[in-house]
Amino acid sequence: MPTCVVRTVSAPNQFNSPNLQLGVSLSIDCGDPTGTRTDELGIKWIGDGDYINTGKTAKVQVNNSYHDEVQTLRYFPYQKKSCYVIGGVNRGRKHMVRAHFFYGNYDGKSSPPSFDLQFDGNPWGSVTTSSSESYHREVIYAPKRDNISVCVAQTSPGQIPFISALVIREFEQGMYETDGTEDFLLLWKRRAFGSEDLVRFPDDPYDRYWRPSDEIDGVVTVARDNMSFIKNFTDIPGLALAHAITPASTNATTLIVPSSEMGLGNYKYYYTFYFLEVSQAAYHNKSRSFDFLVDGIKRNDDPIIPPYGTYVSDYNHGRNLTAGSVISLVNTANASLPPILNAMELLELIKSGLANGTNENDVNTLKVLQSQYQQVQLWAGDPCLPLGFTWDWLNCNTADPPRVTELHLSGLGLSGTLPDFSGLTALEIMWI
Repeated sequence: MPTCVVRTVSAPNQFNSPNLQLGVSLSIDCGDPTGTRTDELGIKWIGDGDYINTGKTAKVQVNNSYHDEVQTLRYFPYQKKSCYVIGGVNRGRKHMVRAHFFYGNYDGKSSPPSFDLQFDGNPWGSVTTSSSESYHREVIYAPKRDNISVCVAQTSPGQIPFISALVIREFEQGMYETDGTEDFLLLWKRRAFGSEDLVRFPDDPYDRYWRPSDEIDGVVTVARDNMSFIKNFTDIPGLALAHAITPASTNATTLIVPSSEMGLGNYKYYYTFYFLEVSQAAYHNKSRSFDFLVDGIKRNDDPIIPPYGTYVSDYNHGRNLTAGSVISLVNTANASLPPILNAMELLELIKSGLANGTNENDVNTLKVLQSQYQQVQLWAGDPCLPLGFTWDWLNCNTADPPRVTELHLSGLGLSGTLPDFSGLTALEIMWI
């Protein structure tokens, strides 16, 4: 088996971006419980009141040019973790979940917090905010149940978690496939090399962010010679392929992907590099032909010859790279022009990392309790996971899946007849 795969797309997917029929497609403006609006890109934003029962809302105080969806936020001063829950998702289908954070000195303390981010009972990462910058985190995975939960969790006293916006998109079947259903992907970098502007919706129907590359020494930007019709593809919007970088010297035979554009660490990566010929004449003359090397080792079987009007990609669904890894494109003997690179998608691959979640019978029993008592409706997401972040009024064991072993209901002000707890078959202690 080849160690990587070069894929040629023979025909574009004419998805006519705004009209593509998507599955779950939600853009939630956190901190605005009931508002609904359509932004300048045509994205419909909805309030967050139907997806969370806890937290307080606020507006940022810092004047900035960021989009309206990060001008409000929801913060959580009381619970250990606070969760949004989005129902009606297709389990087993790949989804993108993107969480946005802009502190904007909403509390007047000029003290941007740090906290943890979680999804479906899985640790997602730590969020370190700033007073002036907006941040986002993106994960791609296939939910194991028919809902998605996104939680922020307090990890240090005085560090109050918050969230500004939440975006969820279901991908078309076959996108972002991994070897295992337990795998998930964390966005590292997504680049449209040579582009002057961010490429996103409506050019990308999933509203992925294809960011322009920074200025790079020793390379120049080349643009497609016919911009009148940009074709879109299932995996990538055509506008992200309309430009490319290539060595400044036409005599150069090697293009090294700048380390500053990848920002690699010592992780396993899922990557795709995209190549499309921008010059029709160069394509007809077969002027470009190159190999794809990782740390000096050739990873393609056949030479990469960028097509015109469509693209070829070199991808790998799980390669260990290091902070010092070098990815280079090296001309074959018959090439007369240097290599080009149009776009790149680089994600960290977490193998077999998805949690199974708390036992479903236990979860369903807790839902009955919550439906009866408003006092316990503030808690959502996975009751037991991640480890160390159970709901405040219960304890769990460490089985897989975990089971609820203790309920601490005294002090919550519950009255009347409690529901049947026989579904909690691992319950050992209950305080009422």
